[in-house]
Amino acid sequence: MAEIREATMTTQEQRVLETAIATLNQTTGLNARVLRGIAGQGRAADATIEVAAERQKYRFAAEVKTVDRFETPAMVKARFKDLGKRPLLVAPYITREIAERCRDLHLPFIDTAGNAYLEAPGLLIYVVGQPRPAELRQDRFRALNPAGLHITFALLCRPELIRANYREIAAAARVALGTVGPVMNDLEARGLLRLQTGTERTLLDPERILQEWVTHYPTTLRPKLNPRRFQADREQYHQINLKQHNAYWGGEVAAEKLTHFLKPAHFTIYAREPIAKLVAANRMRADRAGNVEILDAFWNFGTGPTDADMVPPVLVYADLLATNDGRNAEAAKMIYEQRIEPTFHHAQ
Repeated sequence: MAEIREATMTTQEQRVLETAIATLNQTTGLNARVLRGIAGQGRAADATIEVAAERQKYRFAAEVKTVDRFETPAMVKARFKDLGKRPLLVAPYITREIAERCRDLHLPFIDTAGNAYLEAPGLLIYVVGQPRPAELRQDRFRALNPAGLHITFALLCRPELIRANYREIAAAARVALGTVGPVMNDLEARGLLRLQTGTERTLLDPERILQEWVTHYPTTLRPKLNPRRFQADREQYHQINLKQHNAYWGGEVAAEKLTHFLKPAHFTIYAREPIAKLVAANRMRADRAGNVEILDAFWNFGTGPTDADMVPPVLVYADLLATNDGRNAEAAKMIYEQRIEPTFHHAQ
């Protein structure tokens, strides 16, 4: 095994690593520490971590990284695929959804809040749901709170809005006018938007904004959309007329319509009006484990003449990725390549 130098970490990354290790030791009773010297085989890791548990020692090649994209765990896993040591993602904070994604990938992680997943022969640690540390709360980043996600969703779906005035943006996003300015300032401060003169703005990295949105939508905005569960006849879903109820297909049904790739097993509907008539007309019955989920529509713009009974592709993409299902992930990739990525040049 060749000895190589460890990657150079910033002061902030070193602080994240030290805090995550200290919190892991405190919450689990393990004895983890940083080893100096060999970081990996053929590539530099940020550090080598040794974890002592039950008279055994386990070594991990650590990468310190902020998880602001749903794909980040898979990227880290792929980067260390050929290393002689087990990979370890070290992050400021890991949400429950990202934790589940890491476990599906068998990617160990620790964060500064005490969330952790460590797996090796004779070792299994899985801690999730620890609250986000105060200094990392999302209100520091206005684009990642619920109103901010309304606004960035509108910008991703309608890139021309970036040059509209704040009142038009607020109307399309269904938010208060006063929330638009702070979100724009946040995007600009983080290098995601360039403000020139007047309404001359440019989204510098719509791909990054999309991945932030997909990562935070399931935990920050979706629970606020009044989700309700029902059971319906799986074979009759294609007969449901959502247009007359001012509602839209999301998730697997929308993906089937867009890609002709999936056979839906679960049905996601976003509705603008009270759902009593929709539920009655289609003989749905309330069921907490039902195959139909109905949520409130949260945008105020058309979804296009050919896709009038479907939510915007960005939302279909997010719904599919949140399921952690392989077939859904394949469909999501197709939707991204065919429906989302081509629109990005309009935002730049």
